Amino acid sequence: MQLRNRHHQAPQHSARSLLQQISQVVHNPDRERFELWVAGDLVGVLGYRIDDTDGSRVATILHTVMYDEYAGHGLATRLTGTAVAYMRDNDLRVRPVCTFTRKFLEAHPGVVPLAPV
Repeated sequence: MQLRNRHHQAPQHSARSLLQQISQVVHNPDRERFELWVAGDLVGVLGYRIDDTDGSRVATILHTVMYDEYAGHGLATRLTGTAVAYMRDNDLRVRPVCTFTRKFLEAHPGVVPLAPV
């Protein structure tokens, strides 16, 4: 049997939306990182360090690492957004050493107070 559909429609759930639904960001303060898990597998990490500088707490975001096969689906943005929200909610200033985080904060100005690099 051959199905004929003159108006091809994309599947209701794209790979991006499915990955967003089954992914989870977990804060692991003992290892100073936020972890991105997909279906029980660790697929991304955002590493940071917190220091006391001039009377305020500063979170230096060191790196964001994703497995290549999970790139391009918005997962690094989700990981970074969760980490930045945590830092904002805990009154931390952010020093974005990580290039991805710096670009994220440039695209979302004023989300967190920045510390000098």
